[in-house]
Amino acid sequence: MLNLIELEALVTAAMQAAKVPGAALAIVHERKLIYARGFGVTSVEEGGIPVTPGTIFRIGSTSKPLTSTAIMRMVETGQLELDTPIDEVLPDFQLSVPGAVSEVTLRKLLTHTAALPTAADHYGSREAAGLREGVYRDVSGYPLVAPVGKLWSYSNPGINLAGYIAEHIGGKPYTQLMQELVFDPLDMKRTTFDPTIAMTYPLAQSHTLNPQGELEVEHHYADNSMHYPSGFVMSTVLDLANFAIMHLSGGSFGGKQILAPERVAEMHTPYFKFAGLNDDGYGLTFSSYLYKGVRIVGHGGRISSFASSFEFVPETGTAVIILANNAALWGKYEAEITEHILDRLLDLPAETPPLPTIEPDRTLWDKYVGTYVGANSGAAEIKREGDDLVLVWQMQPLPLSAVRPGLYAAPSPVGGHMVVSFMLEADAPAEYINLVVAPGHALPLQRLAFDPTYQSDPRQLEQYVGTFDSPLSKLIFRLEGDHLMVGSPLFGGAEFPMRAIDEMRFLCPVGLLVFETPDVVALSATVRFTRIPA
Repeated sequence: MLNLIELEALVTAAMQAAKVPGAALAIVHERKLIYARGFGVTSVEEGGIPVTPGTIFRIGSTSKPLTSTAIMRMVETGQLELDTPIDEVLPDFQLSVPGAVSEVTLRKLLTHTAALPTAADHYGSREAAGLREGVYRDVSGYPLVAPVGKLWSYSNPGINLAGYIAEHIGGKPYTQLMQELVFDPLDMKRTTFDPTIAMTYPLAQSHTLNPQGELEVEHHYADNSMHYPSGFVMSTVLDLANFAIMHLSGGSFGGKQILAPERVAEMHTPYFKFAGLNDDGYGLTFSSYLYKGVRIVGHGGRISSFASSFEFVPETGTAVIILANNAALWGKYEAEITEHILDRLLDLPAETPPLPTIEPDRTLWDKYVGTYVGANSGAAEIKREGDDLVLVWQMQPLPLSAVRPGLYAAPSPVGGHMVVSFMLEADAPAEYINLVVAPGHALPLQRLAFDPTYQSDPRQLEQYVGTFDSPLSKLIFRLEGDHLMVGSPLFGGAEFPMRAIDEMRFLCPVGLLVFETPDVVALSATVRFTRIPA
């Protein structure tokens, strides 16, 4: 049974621990809203007011299921088709790899299997034309991370491209389509893309920590129409509760059938399996995983310092929606609050059952050993230590146990388990691994070839010392002895040593950093940081 006094004490304590100024929470059970409350304030500066369930927050990537719901409505009316190659819809659009565009479909875009990398820019055009311009200017030139369809690789540009296709076929601006197909039918009265509309309602502000560790407001509000489909919705927990109720009711809301039940089920069903312990996977913009015997479907989001969590249990009609305005340390607590609610509402077991294990095939371990990096982020090492196989993740060695052939689990530093799936082809070493770092969150990583004996010259490293900026965040490099260190608000204030693999490339726990020049460093093929003059 859910005890609201206990729940509210948990939320308040979590906000204090994570330095979150304001948060809102809504709970749906048996397809009805049963609880909604705001906590804290919209801003720690002048003008801050108490958060209510009607306070607007940015929801980041939780925008993606809203976009795909609009697209599925267009599929239902015959305007769009999930499996038609996109070059038949956009004959003048190309990708960086010749011929790849004919293999990409809306289904692959919505399931992140189109091999596009990720990218996000908080600032850009505010005009409706910005979506089309960004798709043709940027998305068409991005390098592909793998052959189309081979890997699950999370991609904001892929969803932006899908949103533009809806705009192109619908003959209306993307924002107007979303209003007509999703926001209005679901009575999402305060949900918008337009900051000038959001500011007429109670609006939470993005917060960061200053060098003294004190909260302060970010006074540059993100807006970029190119990325509207993937991450720029502004909404409330009450509006998102309506969205959840529709998805929990077989596409029905307010006595009207918004989407056919079979379309809703298709969105929730994993199209790409992460090869996790419970066949975790990703459907049409919804992740899916098993928690204590119940299937959870949902999507989270991060933008500026805003955090959103949107998770539901289809079989019980239950949903938990959490919005907050400082994400740096919030992830752990966000998950604890969701699990606390589900455990008590659904009377779930107190403990997760232990993992079943099998005897590993050690003859394959030499094919697994190596260093792997993500095109978007993340770096991992697989190595043998005596009679053990070990995953090194964020500088921590984690012992691996075989749970299925080619599938290994390691205890996660933040609780639960991480899962590694090795993708072997013929007799060659594994070129790719799939690393499930949390339920519903996988990282595809590719083997990195380099000379392990390379030693950097400390005098050369001095040219990289300094602060580098991008629209997303900052990277701060300094020398400590013979090692280059990197810190960033992206890492929650943590600092990591970097391993030089040649004169320009460095490995660190967040991935591969490449100094294109002493004044420009790339975290991936699409995220660049430029030196701030001293």
